[in-house]
Amino acid sequence: MVGSPPFVRRLALISFLAVLYLPALGASESGTHPDESYYLGISAEMDATGAWLTPTLEGRPIWFKPPLLYWTERICYALLGRNLFAARLPSALSAIALALLTGALARRMYGEHAALPAALFAATTFGFLKFGRMAMMDAPMALAFAAAAYGTWRASEEERPPFLLLAGLGAGAATLLKGPVGAVLVLLLAGGFLALRRPRLLAGRWTAAAFALGAAVALPWFLLSFARHGRAFYDFFVVSQNLDRFRHPWTWAGETILLGGFVVFLLPWTILALGGLRGTRLRDPGVLLPAIWIAAVLLVFTVPALKWPHYGLACAPAAALLASRGEPPAWARIGTAALLAVTAVAFLLPLRWPLPGAAETALAAGAFLLAAGSVLMLGGRLSHAAVSGGAALALLLTVALPAINPPAIPSPALIATEGRALYVYDHVPGIFTLAAGRPVVRADSNSDLESALAAGGAVIMPGPAVDHLPDQMRPRLVTLARWHRIPGYLTAQRLWRSWRERDPAILYEDMLVMALLPEGMKCPARPD
Repeated sequence: MVGSPPFVRRLALISFLAVLYLPALGASESGTHPDESYYLGISAEMDATGAWLTPTLEGRPIWFKPPLLYWTERICYALLGRNLFAARLPSALSAIALALLTGALARRMYGEHAALPAALFAATTFGFLKFGRMAMMDAPMALAFAAAAYGTWRASEEERPPFLLLAGLGAGAATLLKGPVGAVLVLLLAGGFLALRRPRLLAGRWTAAAFALGAAVALPWFLLSFARHGRAFYDFFVVSQNLDRFRHPWTWAGETILLGGFVVFLLPWTILALGGLRGTRLRDPGVLLPAIWIAAVLLVFTVPALKWPHYGLACAPAAALLASRGEPPAWARIGTAALLAVTAVAFLLPLRWPLPGAAETALAAGAFLLAAGSVLMLGGRLSHAAVSGGAALALLLTVALPAINPPAIPSPALIATEGRALYVYDHVPGIFTLAAGRPVVRADSNSDLESALAAGGAVIMPGPAVDHLPDQMRPRLVTLARWHRIPGYLTAQRLWRSWRERDPAILYEDMLVMALLPEGMKCPARPD
């Protein structure tokens, strides 16, 4: 793209980002996350009932998060139908917009040379390629923070105070995505930078306008929810989902999960980000802004006892900015090239298993791209290396994984359950609801499971769950469908055993759709 007109370069970048995030977006085979399944179930139910104010799941108000993500999913349902692609599209578009905005901010901070690498580094981190393709809060939250950072930089360093309104908009959006912590993080990011660089701006009318805009965006939903639900909203959202996170014991193990996740999800550009700190003072504004951004996110999420590794993705764009500042030191290039080479080898290791041809081809092509990226990184061609590395990870997620992992509910299972209410046991139902195209209700307990079967429903469950059913019910059980699926979490021991024995079956869990025969009829043997 070097030497091409700016329009052509930007079109090429947008096309590449679309290739990273949109293929197989609606495939449940590409993987999910327990939190995503909750959010999918909530947005699908809100859409089915026409609700906008109150998130519900199986008819009960459930305020895990404010509803901005659910609202965007509902808009996509209206345009594209209620399906998994539509549900995940807002997150994928947020990841694409985040990459473009990170590049635009790098252009302002460091110059034209940094724009493309920054956009590509932000887009091709392992964390965003994983969570930006799921209906989760991470990419939209990071986009809100990037908007706040962009507005803060232009207001401070370009002396254009009206851009502080972007910080207010980012704070409002972050609050409607994550709750009060979103506003706190934007305040620390924008306010911290302004306090050190342009303290007089903090007392200006544009700062007041930014606060007013953020409040106008975020507060109405909170006030209306409290007015309608009162103590129930307070107890669930304020107490359970926020204050209770401080009531558990703080542990170093939890802190290691947060910081370790931040490092891992930045791969393969973690070392480049560290290289961006070389030979400069923190008071340099081009280092100060991303440093405050990273510190704000990691420190704030350090305080509560409950934390998850993907929380650090909210500041991953700041690390991409540092990585793109200029020519990285030799040690950072060599270290990153080594990481890419090691990842290339890791792509070849699964070829020990007997895999479908599509998976083998995607893994081999990914290994080649990663090896090429390693060579390109050694030569200082950062953008080309990022394209190669990102394309390799995209092949893994969009081709290799779907080729070996069956969908959440295969078509034969859907056909076998026609005319029956669908339930799921020992899993979160959201991914099944979107895959089935109709509501799937969670059976939380053994009694729920018995009631669902007794009412003529079909229950999706892992194979071992059959042992939880009462003895008097088992003779009447019939297996409507059966398939194998890779579980959401694989232990290292299970993975190693499967690879050592060249037996991919060890990776899978047995999934069944069970029903009861009419009274008086019995199966001759336990379902197999």
